[in-house]
Amino acid sequence: MTLDYLAGKSIFISRKLKAESPFIRSAKEGKIVLVDEPLIRIDEIRFSYTPKTDWIFFSSKNAIKHFFSQKPELCHGVKLGVMSTVSAEYLSQFEKTADFIGTGVDLNVIAKEFKSIIKDESVLFPQAIDSLKTIQKHLSFINTCFNLFVYKTNIRTDFVIPHCDILIFTSPSNVQAYLNKYKIEKDQTVIAIGTSTKTKLAEYQVEKVLLPNEFSEKGLFDVLFKAEYVN
Repeated sequence: MTLDYLAGKSIFISRKLKAESPFIRSAKEGKIVLVDEPLIRIDEIRFSYTPKTDWIFFSSKNAIKHFFSQKPELCHGVKLGVMSTVSAEYLSQFEKTADFIGTGVDLNVIAKEFKSIIKDESVLFPQAIDSLKTIQKHLSFINTCFNLFVYKTNIRTDFVIPHCDILIFTSPSNVQAYLNKYKIEKDQTVIAIGTSTKTKLAEYQVEKVLLPNEFSEKGLFDVLFKAEYVN
């Protein structure tokens, strides 16, 4: 399989990519025209108290970053859960190992998997102040949950995104920021990083959305092979 069908086409992705990204490599090789720009700004929220729980669950890399950057005091034996292998790898940068790693990109399925693991234990959720709390909603009444706000997502307006053939959204907030300013046209292919982002697109009546198999840039890049058959 090749990306020849993408020749001359443009791709927008709502995050700043690193040099090793497959999207960056393809753009440098002249295979795609790439626009990589986040449409949100992240601000840390300071906290001074960390509830003592059996588990700490991180739903994003931002949650990991803004939790551990404040050097929280963790109780002995606390277990750590993350949404994906990408988050598990990022967690390792803080010399921590994940005890639970979600599979796939369906948050409802991940939540059910996590629920089956934790039984009646308590969970701390470091998160954005505007988090959708998808995992918490699936847990049992016997689970004590604490929400700890460690960052805030701010919607940007100071951006200009040219019309692109393929739009890749990496969070619900990025969807909101884009659709506050632009409409999605019929000739554009839309990719969402996960089910929560896809659900946000549905709120704007965008129903034709592709999903990756995993929460990673490789997963998103692989969806481009599916995109050949969309429009």
